[in-house]
Amino acid sequence: MKTRFWLLYVVPITLIILFCGILASGSFLKRPFGTEDRLLASVQSLEKQVQNKQWREAKSEAEYAMNAWDHIVNRIQFSVERETIYDILGTLARIKGGVAAQDDQALLEEIYYFYALWDNIGD
Repeated sequence: MKTRFWLLYVVPITLIILFCGILASGSFLKRPFGTEDRLLASVQSLEKQVQNKQWREAKSEAEYAMNAWDHIVNRIQFSVERETIYDILGTLARIKGGVAAQDDQALLEEIYYFYALWDNIGD
């Protein structure tokens, strides 16, 4: 009788609570957990470097941002829509290309688009 109670009530309820927690954890999981995944700080630093036309530093910061995104996407892949993940990846790729082309206007547009996407993760 106790086995039936566990299988019918406790296990399904526990799994539903666990899955809801995973789906609602995007805003928590996008935060940095170490030194290699500080994506928002990296993009903010990149914005300042682009405004000051420091292209060498901006190139290394864009590389860091791509690597940081690789760390973050593994954590948030179950709690964020796939389209949002692809949008952020595309934005970071365009930022990297803009740095290579040294196009500050296009870069600033992409950076502010990234900010909008980043703010919507976990909402």
